[in-house]
Amino acid sequence: MLGSWELQTRTVRRASGEVVNDSVLGEAPIGRLFYDASGHMALQMMRRGRAQAIGEGTAPGDAASARVRLGYDAYFGSFTVDESAGTVTHHVQGSLFPEDLGKDFTRRFRVEGDTFELSFTSPASGGSEITRTLVFRRSR
Repeated sequence: MLGSWELQTRTVRRASGEVVNDSVLGEAPIGRLFYDASGHMALQMMRRGRAQAIGEGTAPGDAASARVRLGYDAYFGSFTVDESAGTVTHHVQGSLFPEDLGKDFTRRFRVEGDTFELSFTSPASGGSEITRTLVFRRSR
């Protein structure tokens, strides 16, 4: 898992299995994820084709969300791995969004060769859940 990773895909799926548009980063975002041997990490992702610093969302209500308008997400900190649970926890020390400071983001992970997959489930509107799956390829 240590090293530099390039985002290949980011899929947002409802509990029903339906794939939905990612209102924050769009259909095919670009991004980088870094883990180093001293236990530090950094993640940056951006909506592809982002031409302006602040944009408009594609769904009703998106205009009120700074994450959607910006089309960019970034944070850094330290990380811990729980091999038995198959999870990595990102301990956020710095973030583009102040509300994330000090939070722990636990993600399921899987590494196969040069492919690294992170996934997590979170609440969605209407009381349902969505699962985001990020697939990275090792940077060369």
